[in-house]
Amino acid sequence: MSRGGSNIEYYNGYKMESNLFTRYIPLLKKILQTEVIEITTRSLIDKHTGTDAVAMIQGNLIGISLRFRNSDFNSFTLSRHITDKVSEIHKWSKPRAEDIKPAYFIQISKRRDGRLRVIKVNIDAFGYYLRYLINTDQLEQFYKPKLMAYDFNLDLVTGLEYEIHQEKDINLSFNNVELLNTGF
Repeated sequence: MSRGGSNIEYYNGYKMESNLFTRYIPLLKKILQTEVIEITTRSLIDKHTGTDAVAMIQGNLIGISLRFRNSDFNSFTLSRHITDKVSEIHKWSKPRAEDIKPAYFIQISKRRDGRLRVIKVNIDAFGYYLRYLINTDQLEQFYKPKLMAYDFNLDLVTGLEYEIHQEKDINLSFNNVELLNTGF
């Protein structure tokens, strides 16, 4: 069984996700400004809401959706077509009061120069943008059938926060950081 367009076998994908989570814990803690983060891989909350981890942020338990990429494509993806009732588009665009859903999406991608691109998206804010795309019939321009996902290029989607880190500095001081703080 595959987890989507990546064609990674289901169990191996979750095992890889767990290993990368452990590797990047210091970076995730820095990005989220927390000391406490816990993986929820294959749990009920993960399977039904896409919440891969939870973090204690300013005294609140916050859900986190995670994506790890072997390559940086200057984009992030939301899996499955909107016609699929469990698509990430549905999960991100529904109101928070309706159901449990993660608050942040973090994607960590390896770049060719040895650095990492870290994208952090506020899911509620981006959900408003998704509803706009749906209501104005513009969502399909982002769908890539080969990926079985919606691909949002960072050059086309403004309002994202992302950072570039030297991978060797993950457990150190993060001296080489490029930070863009914008709307989403």
